[in-house]
Amino acid sequence: MQNSRLKICLAVSFLLMACSDINDGWEANGGGYLKYKIDGEGERTIELAESDVEVPFIKNNHRYFLVRTRASESKRGDQFSIMVNRPILGDNPVVQQYSWFNYGGLTQAPILADSSIVRFDQKDDSTWTADLELYTPDCRSGKCSDSLPNLHITGRLRYWIDPDAR
Repeated sequence: MQNSRLKICLAVSFLLMACSDINDGWEANGGGYLKYKIDGEGERTIELAESDVEVPFIKNNHRYFLVRTRASESKRGDQFSIMVNRPILGDNPVVQQYSWFNYGGLTQAPILADSSIVRFDQKDDSTWTADLELYTPDCRSGKCSDSLPNLHITGRLRYWIDPDAR
């Protein structure tokens, strides 16, 4: 009987040690990801650190939601700045003045506010998630071209807020 209790205790201890770092990373510390496709081709992911996203009224007094990705988190060097003023569940237009996309570190192109949408399906004190439907001029050659069709960027944003930041 004591031998079986010892085995059970050892097994439980092993499982606890094996799972001790299960909540390390953005799931516990805040952060998330932005997964996206350009014109429907090849999904890309940019990891988000806690400091890459500003959520309304979390450590601030503003009413906007802002994502600014880092080129170092993208294999291609892509970067986004996406701002939504007074975000609500559902469709939100971007604020064009602060929203842009940089393809591979070449040229910063404005995200077109008249046709771009951030569709929040969750926004609360711990998690913000949204579908992205963004349009931007094609600047992949290093300069923006009006003669080329706009790039269509679709994606998914997920951001989790550190409990200490709430």
